[in-house]
Amino acid sequence: MRVVIAGVGYRNLRDHSVGLAVVDRLEARPWDGDVVVEDLSYNPIAVVQRLEDEPAERRFERAVVVAGVDRGRAPGTVTAYCWDGVLPGDDEIHRAVTEAVTGVIALDNTLVVTRHFGALPEEVIVVEVEPAVHEFGETFSDAVAAVLDGVCKLVASLATGPEEAARLPRAPLGGPVAAGLPAP
Repeated sequence: MRVVIAGVGYRNLRDHSVGLAVVDRLEARPWDGDVVVEDLSYNPIAVVQRLEDEPAERRFERAVVVAGVDRGRAPGTVTAYCWDGVLPGDDEIHRAVTEAVTGVIALDNTLVVTRHFGALPEEVIVVEVEPAVHEFGETFSDAVAAVLDGVCKLVASLATGPEEAARLPRAPLGGPVAAGLPAP
């Protein structure tokens, strides 16, 4: 199975950079040729083009996408789920595409735009980390720093272990998920 591990976020935006920190750490690991680790923190339209550049016979079958996302959970909470792939209505898709063109980089926006244009694989696993701080800087809050190693292990196992992915709940993007991993 060909898998892309993707981090989404802004560099130097403290806890909102966690997806990029995970990708940076995982890029250093040895992977077989079926796992690609990438920073997909750029214009979602360009992400569509990047994913569509894969030859048809080498398209990704699974995406594991990790980001810091404000959802109102306790800071440092890690939530993993299989996205049900359901897109919002046309007005929300239009808003997402407009934001993509203007440079908004956010997990929900990236997934909505890339799914809308058919560039995502059918299986999309989302790993969200609830941030504690939203400000410029290079360090994580204590809550996010405490879970970073565990998030790296989780993402790696979800990318390579079909049994781990099969145990995840299927949920809408940004919706309630029963299986969260609380902060230590």
